[in-house]
Amino acid sequence: MESLRIFSDHEAMAEEMARCFCEQARQAESNQHLYSVALSGGSQDPVLYGQLAKPEWRDRIPWGSVHIFFADERCVPPDDEESNFKIVSHFLLNHISIPEKNIHRMRGEENPKDEAKRYADDIRKHFASKNNPKQGFDWVFLGLGTDGHTASLFPGQDALINPMDFCEVAQHPQTKQYRITMTSLAFQQAATITYHVMGLEKAGVVSDLVSQSKESKKFPASLIPGEWYLDQAAASGLDL
Repeated sequence: MESLRIFSDHEAMAEEMARCFCEQARQAESNQHLYSVALSGGSQDPVLYGQLAKPEWRDRIPWGSVHIFFADERCVPPDDEESNFKIVSHFLLNHISIPEKNIHRMRGEENPKDEAKRYADDIRKHFASKNNPKQGFDWVFLGLGTDGHTASLFPGQDALINPMDFCEVAQHPQTKQYRITMTSLAFQQAATITYHVMGLEKAGVVSDLVSQSKESKKFPASLIPGEWYLDQAAASGLDL
């Protein structure tokens, strides 16, 4: 069984996430290193990212050393209601003092193939910096869909399961909307990967993935091992 933590509610999960984020970022700064994270969109955004924007954490985090990347983005302009960048900006970025150059936005308004290549190059350039002794993200924040997708890695899209680069173009299987997504290659060197999952509707897929059942093999999230941060509803299907 994979590593997991179960929280009483969304706020308790978010508070622990913020505490760890603050501690790790401060440690990186004390070592004169950058602190690099990849954020995801999803229903957890208001709680998790809003917690980081609260004064008790916001004012203690050395934002000048923090670099924020995005695990995926819908191919829409940054002011579109569906934009992950807009959501994260609303709950976090607009409330913190972080240098603009430290925010690595996926440009959803650009040609998807061109932007996937540009963003992959940006990741490579960032981790070639002398201030990055690690060659991967310090922390990757991932969500989970009821179909087992994470970031914009959807079941049945083989090119994304066996990627050639850090970023690829994905297409939502129902809406056919194009997206830009990091792939498993971008996460391989990450120090920490966590799945933040809330809600009873995800209990079944969480159970399959955490127990590593045969059914879980069809889920893209099964290819990206990580720690599980669950609320009680999402954990309700686990045999603990």
